[in-house]
Amino acid sequence: MIADPGSPPPATTLKFLYIYNVALKTKSIVLTILNEAKTRLQNTGIDNPKLAAEILVASVLNCPRLELSLRRNEKLTSAQVVAVEDGTRRLGKHEPIGYVLGHADFMGHAFKCDCRALIPRPETEELVEFVIGYEPLWQIERPFIIDIGTGSGCIIVSLALHRKNGNFRAIDVSADAIELAKENARTNNLTDAIKFLTADFDGAEIPSGMDAVVANPPYVRTADFLKLEKNVRLWEPRLALDGGEDGLQVIRPLIQKACKILNPGRFLFMEIGFDQWPAVKKLLAESGFHRSSVHPDCSGHNRLVMAVK
Repeated sequence: MIADPGSPPPATTLKFLYIYNVALKTKSIVLTILNEAKTRLQNTGIDNPKLAAEILVASVLNCPRLELSLRRNEKLTSAQVVAVEDGTRRLGKHEPIGYVLGHADFMGHAFKCDCRALIPRPETEELVEFVIGYEPLWQIERPFIIDIGTGSGCIIVSLALHRKNGNFRAIDVSADAIELAKENARTNNLTDAIKFLTADFDGAEIPSGMDAVVANPPYVRTADFLKLEKNVRLWEPRLALDGGEDGLQVIRPLIQKACKILNPGRFLFMEIGFDQWPAVKKLLAESGFHRSSVHPDCSGHNRLVMAVK
């Protein structure tokens, strides 16, 4: 269902009520409402309005999107019409659909998401899959793992769900993000499995002796941030995206911190920008990592970094 935006939604417009009443008579309620939502979103200029409308209506109906064609003659309740209207209004303001729905799928699990943290992304799933599949880490009896800049908690929660034998910690400078991450841990029955800390990782007293540092740091150059799509630039937290003038403002101290807290021979896993590998490779070598490699994402970009101290 659609997430509560934090304030009471406006009353359904007369136009939508009219559409609803007409739909009742024509017995094609879902189809009519779906087409109306698609048209309105198209007029606002958002990307792929048809897909957005389908995802929205499917969420309101609590059904798979591909099932809509089988339910196009189904009657919506007035509350469902209000929910579609509210969701259409929010999407029309370029609010990300993950925030409108209040959740996003990540590694096969539903994660609560709102403006406190970035929406979990497919590229980050690839980072998690890489960590899960890296057997040298999991051959350690109980690996000590920290997620730096945890955001929604999607990385550390996913690792804890898929690999039960770890000692898991997560840190973020945003207290709001940490609260969201805790909510996602609690939803997945991992309250006692992960320890969360609100602090700036660079100045925090993080225990040494770590076996793995995992991070999806902000790496967008400031000049490029201003070119991002509206649904990202206007809504998602800039703190989690903007990596400074060269995109390495957070990555640079993160690498140095990771090298300090990792045990010798242990691992750093990190997501970076598509063109940052040459600079990151140099930073890793300068900070004390004796071996590093980069792996392409599903688009063929060098985004997934692994380094050994």
